[in-house]
Amino acid sequence: MSVISLSSYGSRGSHQVTLSESGVNLGEYVPTFSSPGIVTPAQLHTALQRDSSATSPQGGHKSVGYADDWQIRAAARVMALLFRANGTGIGRRPEPGSRARDGSSSSKCGGDRRNKIAIDCFYNTRLDYADLILDFEAWESRSGKFSFCQYSFLLSIWAKIQIMEHDARRQMEAKAREAFFDTILGRRGVSQYLVLKVRRDCLIEDSLQNVSAVVGSGDEDIKKGLRIEFVGEEGIDAGGLRKEWFLLLVREVFDPLHGLFLYDDDSQYCYFNPYCFESSEQFFLVGVVLGLAIYNSTILDVALPPFAFRKLLAYAPSNIAPTLSSPPQPFKATLDDLAEFRPALAKGLRQLLEYDGDVAETFCHDFAIQVERYGEVVQIPLRPGGEKQQVTNDNRREFVDLYVRYIIDGAVTRQFEPFRRGFFTVCGGNALNLFKPEEIELLIRGSEELLDIPSLRGVAKYDHWPATSPDREPVVNWFWEFFERVSAKDQRKILGFITGSDRLPAMGAVNLVIRLMCLGPDSERFPTARTCFNALGLYRYRTRQKLEEKLWRAVVESEGFGLQ
Repeated sequence: MSVISLSSYGSRGSHQVTLSESGVNLGEYVPTFSSPGIVTPAQLHTALQRDSSATSPQGGHKSVGYADDWQIRAAARVMALLFRANGTGIGRRPEPGSRARDGSSSSKCGGDRRNKIAIDCFYNTRLDYADLILDFEAWESRSGKFSFCQYSFLLSIWAKIQIMEHDARRQMEAKAREAFFDTILGRRGVSQYLVLKVRRDCLIEDSLQNVSAVVGSGDEDIKKGLRIEFVGEEGIDAGGLRKEWFLLLVREVFDPLHGLFLYDDDSQYCYFNPYCFESSEQFFLVGVVLGLAIYNSTILDVALPPFAFRKLLAYAPSNIAPTLSSPPQPFKATLDDLAEFRPALAKGLRQLLEYDGDVAETFCHDFAIQVERYGEVVQIPLRPGGEKQQVTNDNRREFVDLYVRYIIDGAVTRQFEPFRRGFFTVCGGNALNLFKPEEIELLIRGSEELLDIPSLRGVAKYDHWPATSPDREPVVNWFWEFFERVSAKDQRKILGFITGSDRLPAMGAVNLVIRLMCLGPDSERFPTARTCFNALGLYRYRTRQKLEEKLWRAVVESEGFGLQ
């Protein structure tokens, strides 16, 4: 091994000091690369930038001030014990109407079927004001020092989203920088964004083809910032086209007529269809879409049951994740999980377990179930020779466990595996490990709480209105009064028209800023929306009736860049 030495000459002669003896860390001067193989100039530049940013401008390492505080460490460990004792860490979705300090939708600090108290009662919102990025980087470095990310149950949903957005932005900037230097040094055009060109009438096919080509290239371009181009349209994507692409694609993919998912009328949830004719690539696309939605901070209206998110995180890649005080638990399907998706079936199985009489004589079940496959009823044995084995009082628990495991796991393996692989193709960063399953559900689906119009109005911004106070403008007041007066369903439509999504972000209404712009004096033109910026443009209509008619027609008859 070669030794780099420094020579020092003084009155007593010369002596050599190795870098290791002088306390210099060679790792600071040797760039590391994210992937093996041939290293391009762009990757070298990115690695040098990354390694040089690990130290502060003064040359010293940044570190969190509480890393060595034994009191904080001890308190966090005690809270970790309480959190584990609280339950599995998985709770039902937040109750509508309850709020956290930051305005986010929050379940009440009461018991549910999995926890004594809801997990958001463990949030320490004072940590929202800490240097979350520095704490996250300390956790990633695996230095052995204390970091709050190791005790992620203490971080609020707001704090985790800030960390995830930083992680996504960091990866996007690295890919954009690599693309820029590949363009300069390689003399070839390389886009800094992931650009998907799709046709509206072939949305799924074009999206699948584009995504498959990007993933198959092996260049990790899927980590670039997403831009959408609708073929034949002049829209420039600053976020609005991306929202619309997600909305239209999810609407089509999760359409019951498409056959990828089965819906239950009682729960209004859907789950993978084990007997669909579509290839596994379709489910891979669904996983990629959910991953891209998180990666690009976009809300999707997906009707997957809560246990699907717990199952997804349980199968997350764990070989690269730093340690957590409460790591994800292995997924084992239970009757409670089945009740989330098919409550009627779960109720029948519970009755079987609780029956006091002779189960074999009353229910006449064997270890086989009947399912409908392509219009034909087929008998599926739950274990070898199960169709000849009767369910009795002694083995009914085993029957129920096998039944539940088949519905949630066994029957959908062909569909779930590509879905999981597609999701983690995009969301492979460490930030995802900080989230609990119900937080991931809230992050993807957004909040289902009723729209709080006064809160939306309280944080709204106004542009180009002649009056000093826009609240004095009749049109502005008419808009907010109309928004608050219509039904909850119609409120969602108006919100979707303005923002591109009919759901509130995970952090609540106060984190959704709507901009109202004045387009000019009274006109026969319709209001316009710029979903990229959550902006609604209104003319100064003369009457309330005219505003409401123009606005409502724009809401219900528009799609893309014009009225249909």
